[in-house]
Amino acid sequence: MAVNYRHGLSILELIVYLPTLFMALWMAFRHGFQRNSGWIFLVIFSLARIVGSCCYLATINDPSSIDLYLAWAVCMSIGLSPLTLTCVGLLSRANDSIRRKTSRGIHPLLFKIVGLLTLVGLILCIVGQVQSMGSLPASMPISTKTKVGYVLFIVAWTGLSVLLVVLACKRQSIEDGEHRLLLAVGLTVPLLLVRLIYSLLGAFGHSTTFSMMSGNVTVELVMSVLEEIFIVLICLGVGVTLEVRPRVTGYEACEAAQADRALECSQSPEEGPYRPENKERIRKKRRGGPITQLVGLALDEINYRRK
Repeated sequence: MAVNYRHGLSILELIVYLPTLFMALWMAFRHGFQRNSGWIFLVIFSLARIVGSCCYLATINDPSSIDLYLAWAVCMSIGLSPLTLTCVGLLSRANDSIRRKTSRGIHPLLFKIVGLLTLVGLILCIVGQVQSMGSLPASMPISTKTKVGYVLFIVAWTGLSVLLVVLACKRQSIEDGEHRLLLAVGLTVPLLLVRLIYSLLGAFGHSTTFSMMSGNVTVELVMSVLEEIFIVLICLGVGVTLEVRPRVTGYEACEAAQADRALECSQSPEEGPYRPENKERIRKKRRGGPITQLVGLALDEINYRRK
């Protein structure tokens, strides 16, 4: 079997995703392997594309192997989910920045809901691909489970866009150096939509142009492969410039809120407007739990009234 246009796409993906795999691993080690960091999903995505490309290139010597086509189809179905979860992780980091600074960010449960929808959609797409794989891969129907999975991806993309808009409205509360997270997600959301439209046209459309096995390869390159490459490069490019930041907890957010209230009550008129460095100075002077913070707040109020 000779090398064709579609094999060329697999070679392109190997050239791109082999170095990005190591870069994503470095980012995961640097910033943490937690799901809310997002970098672990770029590792998973790069691995899926590398394995899928290798399986499809292996069909050159064994074009009748159903197992190779099945492995390639499953790896190709692992695309929208990791990229969406990466964007959710970047927005979650921006939300942590807001909670560290003002404790008025979005509730973390909303990010988990969007991530859960994406994971369920991924599972349905994988199961659907396995069930749809017949004896001849050239005629592979789209199962109902796969279609439901794509519908969940639409809902997850909508939730991702809503989270982006809400955080953009709170951008003044984001710490210095973290605003680029919103820029990265803002650039990737339209590309993710184009990639999603390509999958939807293949699942619900009646044209063979968007078929995974027998569709137009140029359309796949323009609407799927290049979008994925740009999304990965944008996320990794922004990640390289980010500083390592600790993950904020609910208790830390509560302490931040108490410190803000302490500043408002204890600040004298001569001190002028609020400055972040004053907040850090007061935190260092007063340590302890919520009870200690409340006692200190009361003492500051009494001293202020005496003055």
